[in-house]
Amino acid sequence: MDEARERAFEQFVGAYGTSLLRFAYLLAGDRETAEDLLQSALERCYRYWRRVERSDRPEQYVRRILANAAADRWRLRRRMPESALAEAGR
Repeated sequence: MDEARERAFEQFVGAYGTSLLRFAYLLAGDRETAEDLLQSALERCYRYWRRVERSDRPEQYVRRILANAAADRWRLRRRMPESALAEAGR
């Protein structure tokens, strides 16, 4: 990625990072998971930044990525039932 696009991405994250984290928190329910969701969404956004920055509303594009990532996480958790940890010493 060239320097100008990299700066544009950094400016985007600076301008919208807080609101995107709040949105991720609403989707995830806890801060750690929200931060993970946002990080993966921003990684994907960075890879496709040329396409994202051409869109009319790049924030909405990232919100869509976040929503899809949260839905994938929910689906995965439904398929993998929780199991109790074995007692210590057994």
